[in-house]
Amino acid sequence: MDHQTWKGIILQKQGLLQPQSTAQICQNLNGLQAQFQPYVHVGFHNRMANKDFHQTDWQEQLTRQWSIRRTVHAYLKSEIPLYIHEGRMATEDFLKQQGQDGLSPQTKQKFHQIILEALEDGPKDRQFLKDLCRAERLTAEDEKALFNAWGGIFRYMVERGEIYQAYGSKTFHRLQDFQPLSREIAELEIARRYFTGFGPVSLADARYYFKQNKSRVLSWMKELDLKTIQVAGEERYYLGELVEADLPECLFVAGFDQLLLGYEKKANPFFDPKYIRNIYTLTGIVKPVVFYKGRFVATWRREKGKIVLDIFEELTDKEELGLEDYRRVYENRLATL
Repeated sequence: MDHQTWKGIILQKQGLLQPQSTAQICQNLNGLQAQFQPYVHVGFHNRMANKDFHQTDWQEQLTRQWSIRRTVHAYLKSEIPLYIHEGRMATEDFLKQQGQDGLSPQTKQKFHQIILEALEDGPKDRQFLKDLCRAERLTAEDEKALFNAWGGIFRYMVERGEIYQAYGSKTFHRLQDFQPLSREIAELEIARRYFTGFGPVSLADARYYFKQNKSRVLSWMKELDLKTIQVAGEERYYLGELVEADLPECLFVAGFDQLLLGYEKKANPFFDPKYIRNIYTLTGIVKPVVFYKGRFVATWRREKGKIVLDIFEELTDKEELGLEDYRRVYENRLATL
């Protein structure tokens, strides 16, 4: 199989060539990376029928929580036990020990209980819970650690299966009767979805996606009994069927999209490796990209409702004019977001 055929298969599997339901997107791709809310919203928008996307009730099916790669993903609320499985659950050490956050065990335990009791009465947003804790004499210094945007008390409570965050908001809900899956069952199912929804992939791709050592990934691969295929001379692995598809002329891909995170970035056939820093920054940002005529040629961003392109590939004048037409069309499409 050559790279062009492989790219068509991947775009098809990634749900970027025909509309999918919210459940299909999440189950095929292990959810979408939700590091920045606008990016993940665009990711769903790119994969859903326009009428389905604008009904908005699909958002009620989702949660936005820490998951694969120890980063934030949007996935189905019904699958919280899969992603917060026994191997991913936080231990109670967070409450019992003084960590690098400088918070005493007594402080963490006190405000953990206050938040938990508040959520028993119904969902509450982050600001309400912060004000509640302030009223209970939470100091400004302790507040910075307890309500740390990258973790803090909420991350602990999410990873204990006590609460979940609603998609698209800062509202937290109490999670009732949480029963996590075992580590073995959950990890194998997540790996199965990866090799089905992203394959054919290389071992390096899988290690990059999961951020796991070689032996761990190989153990999953062995249990899954994967199929193999040569892609441009390299052995790749997959599950399910490989459906060939014609490459579209242009696609606008969201930042942190699974298309960008599912494949080792230095060997990604969608772009020339010399442009890697145009897409993946040294600070960990993965920018939105434009797929045009078979490869990534530019990054894009929204400024005051307008789409601005940063073209890094060499394009002919005719190609630039064609890309500008696609930019205007996509700009109009995003105007309704």
